[in-house]
Amino acid sequence: MRYKIDVPATTANLGPGFDCLGLALNWWNTIVVEPADALRVHVRGLTEGIPADASNLTIENMQRLFDRIGKPLPPMHVTMTNRIPIGRGLGSSAAALVGGLVAGNLLAGEPLSRFELLELANESEGHPDNVSAALYGGFTVSAIQDAHVTCASVEPPRAWRAVLFIHDHALSTKFARKILPKKISRSDAVFNIGRASLLTFAFVTANPELLGIGTQDRLHQPYREPLVKGMPELLDAARQAGAAGAALSGAGPSLLALAPSTKNAVRVRDAFAATARKLQVKGDVHIVKLSAAGVRVTRET
Repeated sequence: MRYKIDVPATTANLGPGFDCLGLALNWWNTIVVEPADALRVHVRGLTEGIPADASNLTIENMQRLFDRIGKPLPPMHVTMTNRIPIGRGLGSSAAALVGGLVAGNLLAGEPLSRFELLELANESEGHPDNVSAALYGGFTVSAIQDAHVTCASVEPPRAWRAVLFIHDHALSTKFARKILPKKISRSDAVFNIGRASLLTFAFVTANPELLGIGTQDRLHQPYREPLVKGMPELLDAARQAGAAGAALSGAGPSLLALAPSTKNAVRVRDAFAATARKLQVKGDVHIVKLSAAGVRVTRET
């Protein structure tokens, strides 16, 4: 049996939902796994810094799953096609590890449920926002209690688009987390609770008018802004061009603008590009559909 696993890019936080909110995007990495006489790993597409051996994050998580069920990892040929930009705040690591866990589960005869895969993914990633969206698709809300993850997903409005400004340099999530304060004020907590609630309501009710206030944040973006060249100017340009909401994508450096239509998204894309040229900020701009689907599996005999 040959398995093809497609895993979506994801954007997390979306402003106020630090480590809790995620959104799947129609931008996919592909993993193909088939039986072989020894482990062979082939990486295509975006390959910078990606090992083609057992230290690959996807293979490590396949091994993690087999360790969990107490069985040896079988020999296989793995071909990975990486399309999601690496280290840009678009869930490349979540896609790699979710793909590995799903592939491993298939090879093992699917002993683990999707919920159990989410628990393993959260253990590996350290936070559930991206991995929840990669597994379940759509707009996801996740919470952890007693080391267990609870996740809810809602299908995003079909007309909405993500407009992404992707800087030409990577930013370490570990470093971007390290600079955050260990304590926050009550007023900042209340600020974010209200915004995260409105943002969730915006997706549930397909109301783009709530995205403006719903993507505001005080917990992480003010501290990460100095790490992302042109961030305030680019986000402001997106809003002025008609973006319903705009925020840092994950830990950055990519920037996310949410547009209620393709026509609106084109204006936001052009504003991102013009502002980047003015500021001499290097990067690419993409309009991407939102994905109601999470990881997809195709079985081939």
